[in-house]
Amino acid sequence: MGEPKALQQATRRLDSAVDELEGRLQQVFYDGDSDASAGVLKEQVRFLTDERDQLLVDLEAERSRVRRLKAANDEVSGRLEAMTGTLKDMMPVPG
Repeated sequence: MGEPKALQQATRRLDSAVDELEGRLQQVFYDGDSDASAGVLKEQVRFLTDERDQLLVDLEAERSRVRRLKAANDEVSGRLEAMTGTLKDMMPVPG
């Protein structure tokens, strides 16, 4: 699975968890069921924290990948420029 796709999936999971937590909070505030729901809310906050931490790891991995791709691109560009210069030097001068 590619990094961008993994990041998109993690983002969707986080959005879903936030929506679920939001719904639970509304239920707690409207129903007045704060004692029974405190454990559930703590678990959801823990889950969101874990999800956020994983998104940060995924984001850093993607940034690292982008840096490597840019470095490889720069190296290839330099080699192509050198080769182009060499080929131009080898071409016969019209005379």
